[in-house]
Amino acid sequence: GPAPSPWRGQIAQLLVILTVAIVLINAGYGFEGSFQPLGKYRFASSLLGGGDSHTAPAEWGNRFAGSWLAHVPVPLPENYLWGIDRQRRDFEMGMWSYLRGQWRLGGWWYYYLYGLLIKEPLGVIALLILAMGLPWGLRGRSPGWAHECVVLAPAVVILALVSSQTGFNHHLRYVLPAMPFLFIWMSRASLVLGTERTRWTAAAIVAALAWSAASSLWVYPHSLSYFNELVGGPRNGHRHLLDSNIDWGQDLLYLKRWCHAHPEARPLRLAYFGSAPFEIAALDDVLPLPTPDRGAGASNRFPSSVPETGWYAASVHLLQSSAGPPFASSDLRYLLQLQPVASAGYSIRIYHITAEDAERLRREMGLPPLSQPPTPRAK
Repeated sequence: GPAPSPWRGQIAQLLVILTVAIVLINAGYGFEGSFQPLGKYRFASSLLGGGDSHTAPAEWGNRFAGSWLAHVPVPLPENYLWGIDRQRRDFEMGMWSYLRGQWRLGGWWYYYLYGLLIKEPLGVIALLILAMGLPWGLRGRSPGWAHECVVLAPAVVILALVSSQTGFNHHLRYVLPAMPFLFIWMSRASLVLGTERTRWTAAAIVAALAWSAASSLWVYPHSLSYFNELVGGPRNGHRHLLDSNIDWGQDLLYLKRWCHAHPEARPLRLAYFGSAPFEIAALDDVLPLPTPDRGAGASNRFPSSVPETGWYAASVHLLQSSAGPPFASSDLRYLLQLQPVASAGYSIRIYHITAEDAERLRREMGLPPLSQPPTPRAK
């Protein structure tokens, strides 16, 4: 009889992979709300809800209601689908975004490409260049362009899809699902081993791998704040990217360690940004600074509204944001004119404002000197 079509086997493999993926996603959520009819949901985004993305959440809807799709069960957990909907609404509404010192209401199509260029170790980029430089189907050693495209296509699709969402750009983690496929495809650089080009190419591959490992270990355990040598490492990362790309509250316990080692730095006024609760540091003698996204009525001002002598600590996200629209605050902006005396990790800068610093800052801000007595009130 005729030989079985290879496409049938590949389609069967794809169906098995999709089935396993769906089962694993549902298992991670405990199958909570799985396989509910699509019409039961109330969505907030314009894409799924069908309304205006700028309307109030109370006007959530469902564009599939009344159609045959409303009766189709969704093979995903309820909260998983709602999470996609909320993320889509955020993109539709737009937010302030930051890239290389520039603020914009919305984002840039090349944001994630640029982010990968400066956040990935240069050794990884070198391996990518080596893999791209090899000819397709290297003397029969390659599995073929069709098989390689199957591996590479998901990475390209994910990167293209996320890059097309320019409502805001905050987190490079959105493109991380593309990296496993890209790493597998980059392994084609090893195809030259055993050929006449083995010597130099093998040396280049080993050098790239060693460079990646050494660069990453040099920054460890502050891996979240990692930036490669193109931008001068993590100390200069805040000049290029903010938010979870460098500052997500991960150095709060390092600040606690620094405070215990420097009891003279009291009181310490802290401008903290991150997802970790400030309470875990148990710093009773530190004055925390609430920020605008920490609830209604919160303020983004230091306990002192003008420069005074003392110790200050601030997250680099808030420091860079102080000169931009999201958290604009002159209270933080004057710290940018000072050199930090220390840091907790790479995301919290520590400053000591001396009397001389305070007088200079106040003079530049048009404020009376600290030594000047207050003007008496008119009777």
